[in-house]
Amino acid sequence: MESTSEIERFQRWLQSELAEASSIEDKGERERRLLQIDIAISETIRYRGILENLEKSTSSPFVYRANPVRKPSNSEVKPISKSGECHICGAIKSNDLEFCPVCGEF
Repeated sequence: MESTSEIERFQRWLQSELAEASSIEDKGERERRLLQIDIAISETIRYRGILENLEKSTSSPFVYRANPVRKPSNSEVKPISKSGECHICGAIKSNDLEFCPVCGEF
């Protein structure tokens, strides 16, 4: 058995409301309610069409690759200098700064 979507269930509910609204005694109230339900059904049908077109035209945003895009490498890891010297330019760093005042390296 095929499962029904929430939108289809909503459309069926609106159609049942349409049948019930036709039994409203006050003519003005009946016409107002019938118009409301008719507009809601039209918008539901339009929305279902938009969703169907999106499903057909939209491809998956994910790209699957056989190999990783970037291989892990330890060469990118920079050593931490414990002597207070910059490991890039060799300048003396102050202990209260997290970066080298000469080259700007962290």
